[in-house]
Amino acid sequence: MRLFELVKYGQGMLEESGVPDAEIDAALLWEHASGMNRTDMFFERDRDISTELETGYLELIRRRCTREPLQYITGVQNFMGYDFCTSENVLIPRQDTEILVETALNLTKSSQKTLDVLDMCCGTGCIGISYGLLRPDSKVTLADISGDAIRVTRKNVTKLCDEPERFDVINTDLFGDVDGQFDLILSNPPYIKSDVIEALMPEVRDNEPRLALDGKADGLYFYRIIVSQAIKYIKDEGYVVFEIGNDQAEDVQHLFVDTGYDDVHVVQDLCRNDRVVYGRYHRK
Repeated sequence: MRLFELVKYGQGMLEESGVPDAEIDAALLWEHASGMNRTDMFFERDRDISTELETGYLELIRRRCTREPLQYITGVQNFMGYDFCTSENVLIPRQDTEILVETALNLTKSSQKTLDVLDMCCGTGCIGISYGLLRPDSKVTLADISGDAIRVTRKNVTKLCDEPERFDVINTDLFGDVDGQFDLILSNPPYIKSDVIEALMPEVRDNEPRLALDGKADGLYFYRIIVSQAIKYIKDEGYVVFEIGNDQAEDVQHLFVDTGYDDVHVVQDLCRNDRVVYGRYHRK
């Protein structure tokens, strides 16, 4: 079978299985299976494909047909321009979450000091690592309750960071084993209501770890804990910055204000959905 015929066949299999963006995924899986880029695919579209490569590619297609996420099949997801390792044990980095990192960078762009940063519920480490790479005078602590997530984070530190000593990775239940104080606490905690999870796309519902999704009954469980406990760990005039669900801005703002934070603001994503809420804490 020729290259273009094989990829078209893979696309058809994905379409029959109801996979969104079947044409894109078929091409990306071919790139992953073959090592080709999109330019190679164009100029070698009539190339005959070996039986071995065809078999390997179609096996990837079959996995995607079961609605296994593309990022778990390829083992990588780009975030803030960096290719992060992924696995079925961590939440897949999403473009919307880049707004959190961009907000944190904007909040601290005028600071001339070395910044201490905590990424709570770090997953792949994409938030804290990206911030640390883009702000090379920072020191970053990455924390997660999941040992599997911690292993992925450490892998990403090794892969992406020329100065891994600036990144401290700890396995902890929220602030349980966290030491010190921070200029920034960043978090994309589990925030989906428990009874909503079953209605999510199968890629998310059946594959991504529930531990990283489930925000308990009202979706606010982890925001409450982090907002209240962070006051022990935030430096004077430090910021706590959250990703939120697009219907949670008002509730999270109230949590900040009721706990004594000020300078509380909402940041929208490119689709004008509420995506980030942050607050600043002044010690009296």
